[in-house]
Amino acid sequence: MHDGLTAPCSLSPRGLWELKEYRPGKEKNSYVCSYLERVKRVSEALSGEVDIYANIFSPFTLFRRIGEGKMLAYIREDKNAVRDILLRLAEDIGWMAEQMVKEAGCLGNFLAFQGAESNLFSMEEYETLIKESDQIVLAAANQASSFNILHFCGWNQVKNQLELWKQYPGCVVNWAVYVEHLTLEQGRRYFGMRPVMGGFDNRREGLLYCGDQKQVEEETRRLIRVYKETFGNTDSLILGADCSFLPDFQAERFRWVLETARKTANG
Repeated sequence: MHDGLTAPCSLSPRGLWELKEYRPGKEKNSYVCSYLERVKRVSEALSGEVDIYANIFSPFTLFRRIGEGKMLAYIREDKNAVRDILLRLAEDIGWMAEQMVKEAGCLGNFLAFQGAESNLFSMEEYETLIKESDQIVLAAANQASSFNILHFCGWNQVKNQLELWKQYPGCVVNWAVYVEHLTLEQGRRYFGMRPVMGGFDNRREGLLYCGDQKQVEEETRRLIRVYKETFGNTDSLILGADCSFLPDFQAERFRWVLETARKTANG
C-alpha cells in the first residue's frame, strides 16, 4: 500500500483553477514514478515467495484527499471541471496499474473504490461524475492482469449503494461485510459468484483487532464452516478483512487465522 504517498495532482490546490491545469504525465509524474519504484523494490525483495498486489486508489479516492469540504465546494462550483480532472487522473492511474503488472512484477492490482456512500451522491450523480474515470482504470488494470481484486471501501463506516459497483469487472470482490451487512455468502451471490475476500472486521473494536487467540480461531473456523455449508466447498474463498489495518495492528493476529485455516482445510 502507499498511504504515505500523495497523488498525481496537488492535494493543496489554491483553487479549482489550479487542478484544471493538471495534465497526465504517466512516467513523468512524480507520484506515479515514486510508487512504481517502491513496488519494484518490494517485488524484488519478495520474488518467488508470495504473490504481490499493488494497492491502486481510484481517481475519486485520491481527489477527495484535498478535503471533503473543498471537494464538495469544487463540485458545486463546476462539476464538469471536476469530472474532467477525474478523467485526467484516470489516465495516469490506469497507466500506473498496467505498469505494476508489466514492469513491477505484480500478479494484479488491489483496486480501491469510494464515493458510493449513501449520504454523499445520488446514483445518477455518481454515474455522471465518477463512473467513467473508474472504468478507465478498470479497463487498463484488467488488460494487464486477469487477477485483480476490487475493494469497495466502507469509508467512514457508511453503507454504500453497492448496485453502482455490482457490474464492475474484476476477478475477486472485497467489501466491508460489517458496514454493508452483507455476508461473504450473500455477497458472492450478489456479485455474480465471483471469488470473494474478507470475513473479518478491520476496526479496532472488531474481534480480529482485540479478541483473544481462541476467539479469533473460533471465528476463523466459523467463517469456513458457514461458507462450506452454503456452497459445498471452500472454492473462491479468501479470508481477509473489510479494509486495511491501522499501524498498531499486531500482524501475528492474522497468523492465528492463517494457521487455523490450514488446520481446518487439512482436517
